[in-house]
Amino acid sequence: MPIQIDRKKAESLAVQFDEALELVRNEFEGLDLHRQYHNAFARLLKSDPLGRVLMMGTDQRDMFVPELRRAIETAVPSDGHIFDFGAGDGQTFALVADSVPQGTRVSIEEPNPEYLASYCAFLKTTTHLRPGLALGAEFDEIDAAAEHSGKKLPSDGSIDLSLALHMIYFVKDLAASITRMVRFLKPGGVLFVVVTDESVGYTGLALKSFIEHGGETGDNARHLSVIAERRQLLGLPKEGGGAIAEVLGAARTPVEFDVKRQPSRLYGHSLADLIALSSIALLANVEGLEKFDAAATLLRHHPEAVDLRIEDDGPRKGMWSVTQPQWVAALRRTC
Repeated sequence: MPIQIDRKKAESLAVQFDEALELVRNEFEGLDLHRQYHNAFARLLKSDPLGRVLMMGTDQRDMFVPELRRAIETAVPSDGHIFDFGAGDGQTFALVADSVPQGTRVSIEEPNPEYLASYCAFLKTTTHLRPGLALGAEFDEIDAAAEHSGKKLPSDGSIDLSLALHMIYFVKDLAASITRMVRFLKPGGVLFVVVTDESVGYTGLALKSFIEHGGETGDNARHLSVIAERRQLLGLPKEGGGAIAEVLGAARTPVEFDVKRQPSRLYGHSLADLIALSSIALLANVEGLEKFDAAATLLRHHPEAVDLRIEDDGPRKGMWSVTQPQWVAALRRTC
């Protein structure tokens, strides 16, 4: 059983919390936002040397990859077309590439040029896949960027499977962006979305802690409301979610909506790791070090809110962890 850290236990660890915050401040001081995000996110990407789990820093991929494989099996035919939005560097897609049918074209949209290059390099190593469009742009700019670059987007109604894997945090208008994603799909095509429930997850609660302690994101009210909006649109219908189906129906892109909630977590080898991991979502766009102070305050004074614990068994034994539940949603276009 994991060792739960309550407020009393956290008080006895005051020195460890102080040391952890100092380590994070020393590491991140003077770094631009890109390097800050890289250093924080790298904690998720640590591989398990014994191959027991996909990543040591989170079990999110462990949980959604089997669902993604099933979506590929049901939605993608031979010589099909996949469009990966906010695609990253291809590491996630590489985990399921062996299940993608022969001749499938893979198009990608990714604003980070280094990630885009890495993804393209990976696709060149496969013998059964065909590289498609590779567009360096934010999703919100996808149409304008394609026109400006002279590249042709896949036409509406041409995609068998679209992927939005932990990327919708960065779109400006969630409903409009998902509507645009669905329009790329053929009838019967699937948009596969994975997103954290930040209304109760660590990164969302760290954002709230930052704002409550006087932090400024540039639009605090909107950034808090969008957490609730994700829950309303993509959460479980029995919990008041699933409104995206109604939105898409009104936009004449009706879908069948299926969603699962997965009790995923973030893991760190130390308290410093957990403090740094607070900056992998919206706080990644916030300058300064005060965001880490707010995360440390949350962990130290409200450990129950994030289910702070030390793992006592399994492949991550001895690691600290916090709750970061996710929804895995499949939106199948019906016509």
